[in-house]
Amino acid sequence: MIRLLFPIWSGRQRLANLLRYCSKNSLLDQGVQVHAASLRMGFGFDLMLSNDLIEMYSKCGVMDTASLVFDRMTERNVVSWTALMCGHLQNGNARATLSLFFQMVFSCLKPNEYTFSTTFKACGILNVPEIGMKIHGMCALTGFESVPVVGNSIVDMYSKCGRINEAVMMFNVLPVKNLISWNTMLAGYTLAGQGEKALLWFHRMLENGEIPDEYTLTTVLKACSRLGKIREGSMIHGFLITSGFPCSGKAAIAGSLIDLYVKCGNLAEARRVFNQIGEKNVISWSALILGYAQEGNLAEAIELFKQLQN
Repeated sequence: MIRLLFPIWSGRQRLANLLRYCSKNSLLDQGVQVHAASLRMGFGFDLMLSNDLIEMYSKCGVMDTASLVFDRMTERNVVSWTALMCGHLQNGNARATLSLFFQMVFSCLKPNEYTFSTTFKACGILNVPEIGMKIHGMCALTGFESVPVVGNSIVDMYSKCGRINEAVMMFNVLPVKNLISWNTMLAGYTLAGQGEKALLWFHRMLENGEIPDEYTLTTVLKACSRLGKIREGSMIHGFLITSGFPCSGKAAIAGSLIDLYVKCGNLAEARRVFNQIGEKNVISWSALILGYAQEGNLAEAIELFKQLQN
């Protein structure tokens, strides 16, 4: 909670700081109060504050009000459009994001790197590679294609749309390849059911000196699980242990290890990993319960289910 002491406010910058605080902490009620105060103080049509209001309402999930603020603006810049596009994307409306992008372009306003990256994410979610390719062409003409956040979002878009060849081509021309770039390709191959290539990509990544993170390891373990490659999965597990990676404290990795061992028929190892997890989630419980059930050990499966309910 923040205490709003309207009499001591010194102007628009203080209002902006309060709105950003409300946005960061999803404080809708307080944000509404700041909005009301800005109107009383004569800042109703201020560009910077309007942009902050769009972001605040978006972060709080109130897209109708965010759109209303946008519609009432007498002046809009690229930040205004991008803030509303991001808001719709974050709140599950990728179509609105894409629609706003084209409205913005038709209004003769040039997108920036964040506009493009948000739009490519929307294309990936909607699985519209043809539209994504057209926007990619537009992006290449602006020079933003070489910006890491944009390049990675293009790779991600092609991967999610099943256009792995295009994703690889884009990856290869990235001037800077960071961990996000590699993770995006790993996820793309895994999503496309090309586990063997995902594993090859993982080894290539290590050879290039990249240090895997939780997302990397979870993704490659999923690939091992789908392929039934317990040897490779066990080697990754061993790497985690020897490198001191806290598997027990990482629910996603622990869940992937359990799934790997269950699918490869090593329930003893799956149970050992399960027992080491500090905070077990539903995925971990479900994977182990299913493993015991498939093995025919219904008594243990039922016992685990009872423990889950408690």
